Amino acid sequence: MRDLEEQVARVANAEVRPLVTEAYRCYTAGAARAAIVLTWTAVCTDLIDKIATLHQSGEAEAATLTNAVEAAQGKLDRASVVAMQGVESSVLDTAVSLELIDVSQRLQLERLREDRNLCAHPSLRPLGELFDPPLEYARAHLVVALDAALVHPASQGRKVLAAFAAHILDPGFVGDPLHIAHAFFRQVRPAARRKVVEFAARHAMLEPDLPDHPAVASTDVADRMAQCVRIFAAEDRVLVADMVGKFAERWSKLPVEVQRRTLVRLGDLDAFWGGLNEAMRSHLDAMVRDIGERHRGLEYWQEPSLDATEAAALALVAVAEVRAALPSLETAMAGLTSRRRAEVIARRPSPYFGDHVASLLAEAGSFDSGEYMARVAVLPCAVYLTADQLRSTLDAWAPNSQCWGRGMLNHVVRLCHATAHLGAARDEVFRGFIDQLAALSGTPSVVDYQSIHDQVTRELAGIVVTDVSGG
Repeated sequence: MRDLEEQVARVANAEVRPLVTEAYRCYTAGAARAAIVLTWTAVCTDLIDKIATLHQSGEAEAATLTNAVEAAQGKLDRASVVAMQGVESSVLDTAVSLELIDVSQRLQLERLREDRNLCAHPSLRPLGELFDPPLEYARAHLVVALDAALVHPASQGRKVLAAFAAHILDPGFVGDPLHIAHAFFRQVRPAARRKVVEFAARHAMLEPDLPDHPAVASTDVADRMAQCVRIFAAEDRVLVADMVGKFAERWSKLPVEVQRRTLVRLGDLDAFWGGLNEAMRSHLDAMVRDIGERHRGLEYWQEPSLDATEAAALALVAVAEVRAALPSLETAMAGLTSRRRAEVIARRPSPYFGDHVASLLAEAGSFDSGEYMARVAVLPCAVYLTADQLRSTLDAWAPNSQCWGRGMLNHVVRLCHATAHLGAARDEVFRGFIDQLAALSGTPSVVDYQSIHDQVTRELAGIVVTDVSGG
């Protein structure tokens, strides 16, 4: 009973909702005939309004019925009554042609219309006896009406899919989650919704070409579709996992480059892993293991470059579920040189990498590499650092002379600002950092630690809560 009441509250058309509410009250009061009559009235009113909405948006097939309604409205003569009877008899067929309902739903609603006629016109029964429908009939008809029409907006199947494709290809595409969820999921009928999610998953995984849009790169479309798949997964994870599973076999036979791009797009989405079997997971694990093998044991001048997709794939090591699915990720990451690890971290700064940034600074072998490590890896991860991780980072930074090249003083200041979430613990760590610089003053080095200490002290005195001017 509660579920049906909740469905009544979800009726999309505010003007139709009172009719449905009244039908529900009649049902709960045991007035089956009245409930059936009101339910059909609500369905007619709802479908007529939806057809008029589609007509206003330029749907040609909606014109005939809408024009007939408009011609009869406001008149009480016999011709208008006959015209509305014609509208009532054709409204279900029109709704099917406009994809507001499907054929099976039309059959169910036709039964509702027939029972409504028997309730309202006792002369249709043999010998004129009253039609006395069981109360279960009234409930069944109300459930069908809600599921088939009343809780849904004026949306069409193929038209919604075409509108979704046009939205993806729009040069002004921004991928706003609220808009996409509302326009192409929440306000879409279940059958059409499934088609939209299927369309998005197919393009995100398989990267098919778009014959009608040869100028649009399939990879760009796939990236946008992946954004939408994420949004849809937040609405219905099971549906997205089903669609991933539908295309998984075809995807597993595509070139490795396509598979790697898909991993990057969807790898941190649990619904993606929900659609893959063990063999596919093993294949992806072998893919990342291969990346690691090509880099393991090499010096920085020997190591091949990581392309953007390889780096982004390895960066998924920051996601616990992906680490569990692809156990080779951590080993592959550990075998990279510090510069390559920094490139990976730059792709997905996260709390996971908080324990990794100190080693990057410790291994910096030139002014350029020290500045690079700080800029692309340390600072992006700063907002995630704990007090202990910040301390380890600064302990590695201070004594490595190669971490004091051009721009590094500014990076120290930025790091201090970015770790403000640590509160007083940050100030304590940075006081220790300044003490460490003071201890290094006067030691033989390629940099002047006394000057560095003085500059850092001066810059941080206005940021750290407790005065650090004493060094």
